Amino acid sequence: MTGLYNAIALQTDTTDCKFRVEDAPDYERNLRHLEHMIDMAVLHSMEYPPRLLALCEGAIQGFPDEIHDWESAAYARSGAIDIPGPETDRLAAKAVKWNLYIVGQAKARMPEFPDRFFNTGFIIDPNGEVILQHRKNVVFTIEHTTTPHDLWDQWVAMFGDGLDAFFPVARTPIGNIGCLICMEGNYPEIARGLMMNGAEIIYRPSSIENKISTGIWQIQNQARALDNNAYVIAPNTGFHTIDADGTRGFVTGGHPMIVDYRGQILHMIRDQGDAFSAAAINIDGLRQHRAGARHNNWAPHMKGELFRAVYDKMAVWPKNLAADHPPQRREATEEIYFQVVRKLQEDGVQVPPQGRSEATPEPQEGSATPAAATQPNSLKDYILGRTSNLSGDEEEDQDRDPIAAE
Repeated sequence: MTGLYNAIALQTDTTDCKFRVEDAPDYERNLRHLEHMIDMAVLHSMEYPPRLLALCEGAIQGFPDEIHDWESAAYARSGAIDIPGPETDRLAAKAVKWNLYIVGQAKARMPEFPDRFFNTGFIIDPNGEVILQHRKNVVFTIEHTTTPHDLWDQWVAMFGDGLDAFFPVARTPIGNIGCLICMEGNYPEIARGLMMNGAEIIYRPSSIENKISTGIWQIQNQARALDNNAYVIAPNTGFHTIDADGTRGFVTGGHPMIVDYRGQILHMIRDQGDAFSAAAINIDGLRQHRAGARHNNWAPHMKGELFRAVYDKMAVWPKNLAADHPPQRREATEEIYFQVVRKLQEDGVQVPPQGRSEATPEPQEGSATPAAATQPNSLKDYILGRTSNLSGDEEEDQDRDPIAAE
């Protein structure tokens, strides 16, 4: 038997590791803070032996690459870290000191892909060894992280196309642990991939407002737990500082939480700054539930043949976008986003919004020409229903867009 133990979802304030792209990264202030907060959280969580501690997203580096829209290759060279490396070694010392499994996140390099970095979930065992690295599969458009999907052909050639290549799970004496990071929590398929690869505990950091105050963060964490009869350990990020003057960056809304395998919240803290949630984990109870429960136990009823028809139609976002160059910056990624939406509309998956205006009429002689009338209509305007036609350049772009290439 595994026995009851405490898990900790640690929410910490973070400062960006660099304020300008040319600065040398400074991880020290965040690492010192993490070391202190790990000690304090463990000392406050002694109801059962603490064995698992999860860090929030951005705990080591902050989010300077996303805030400032820096080029991906520049941040990969000076900003991203190596795992294992000096930064994770500091955390490994705490794992050894407290007999913990520490789960965390960092923007990290891979030697196989120069000038790229990956949003990476990692697990350190009580011996101080890194036993798992998970590369984030889906990112928000402001994030310039490379994903396995961006390198699909190369990734599959190197690592295969099985569950371990995209949804790795660490099998440990305290349970099987997998990672999904921030944006990935929006997709039931990623949590399901982890569960199908054996995950019993899912690490899910973090999210930003307004997903917290509207309840989306809580709903998703409970749903991912209930859908897969797995624990979800969900630390959010604390206050985020982006410069030496203490200017605030991303607003997360806090609410770190731990959810059990029946979708029930075991502990949640509503504060936004430094805080933690702690709760008892009962892996033997989870395994008994999965083996014998007739209600709220979904895996035995899955019908792969039926669901395959849905997923065969879901090749929407283009793969191999970073095969030949690092991920593009925000404006280019936004353009791909609206190309994808247009494809969904053309395929009948989504219905375009009503109220597209007609083409702007020619101005009457002697009248002023509205500024808007002189601007070409963008794909974004078209998708959002602001215009009924595209400019000539935009139409030509559709002939060479990456969606069509799929």
